[in-house]
Amino acid sequence: MPSPKAKRNGGSPTSDGGTTGIRRYRMTVRARLALTYSALLTGAGLVMVSLIYVVLRFVPTYDFAVSASQPAQTGGPVPPPTLPQLAPVGPASPAMTTVPANELLINSPEQLFNLLLWICVAVLVLLAIVGIAVGWVMAGRMLKPLQYINSAVHRAASGDLGHRIALVGPQDEISELAVNFDDMLSQLERSFTASQRFAQNASHELRTPLATTRAMLDVALAAPESPEQQKVLERLRIMNERSIETVTALLELASIESSTTPPQKVDLAELAAEVAALCAGEAAERGISTDLLPEPATVQGDPVLIRQLLTNLFQNAIRHNHDGGFMAVATRTAAGGGAVVEVANSGRLLTAGALAEMTEPFRRGAGRTAGAAAKGHGLGLSIVSAIAERHHGTLSLEPRAEGGLRVTVTLPPAGLLGEP
Repeated sequence: MPSPKAKRNGGSPTSDGGTTGIRRYRMTVRARLALTYSALLTGAGLVMVSLIYVVLRFVPTYDFAVSASQPAQTGGPVPPPTLPQLAPVGPASPAMTTVPANELLINSPEQLFNLLLWICVAVLVLLAIVGIAVGWVMAGRMLKPLQYINSAVHRAASGDLGHRIALVGPQDEISELAVNFDDMLSQLERSFTASQRFAQNASHELRTPLATTRAMLDVALAAPESPEQQKVLERLRIMNERSIETVTALLELASIESSTTPPQKVDLAELAAEVAALCAGEAAERGISTDLLPEPATVQGDPVLIRQLLTNLFQNAIRHNHDGGFMAVATRTAAGGGAVVEVANSGRLLTAGALAEMTEPFRRGAGRTAGAAAKGHGLGLSIVSAIAERHHGTLSLEPRAEGGLRVTVTLPPAGLLGEP
């Protein structure tokens, strides 16, 4: 399925889910409106000028007098040239007329119509230019409220549901759209806040009884009455620990969007080394070797969330691995800026369908039927995906041909945490 970005770019989908072709250039709405205004104005001028031209050409009958300076030619013999005579001194004769050099002399209807045609063309060109200029200004003023709506959409897509457009202006379709969008943001904010509050409250309420159950199981395991009872208690202890991990993960997932920690400079190489040291014991229990390839990679973001992201990546690579396997972790600076962390691990062969479900909550690499002793709560990659989105980054999953998984997280140069 082609991505939304590919659809916006105008590429045509292919059978393998990619896109072909390059996005065709499309004029903005403002440019199209300006050209439409100009076309309407020019068209109206063309109709008016055409009517005037037709009426002046075919309706009246013209009778032009012959100018004295240009005598009419007759069909008779041409008189012989005469010598120029000196003009008499004194007042000019009324019968003689002169034409000033800066005046336009029209002697026939054809000359009049040709002049009218050129004037009409000049007027139409002027109308087209003026129409584009005026249309551009008017369209800009009419479409300016859409800029505020577009900005609000970007902020909402970045997680800021508290922003409101609050458009002030005439009551028209655009202002009605802004009001409806503000109402939608209010409903989404209430729904999201209620969902987040429920997850936090439920998780807090569940932690206390689970902790009490763990203490009671520890006491019972200290002095079991029979081997069968000890096996049951140990199994209950494992299930209780898994429930505690799940509740803790739910709290972490619910707190990601509500984090208000200001962005700080974070070096992924240093954090990766710290997290690797914390997870070294769990990896050693299963004989999993860890290969670190740290390169300086600095980003702006929430250090607590980024540490949690790396911890979940390490734990996912260890717990969804086979005994005696390996795990390779690399950090580097991205080509266009920002940072990249890549975690590859051995394991079972994965299909494309399994990859599509790995970022869904409560999905484990071994499926829902994993053994009771298996660690993990099915929220590891869901938390990684949420933290990456919080920092405007991307999460990529790729199966290894030899088995296992390669996870790549790319974070932009500036985390833009909490910004549109």
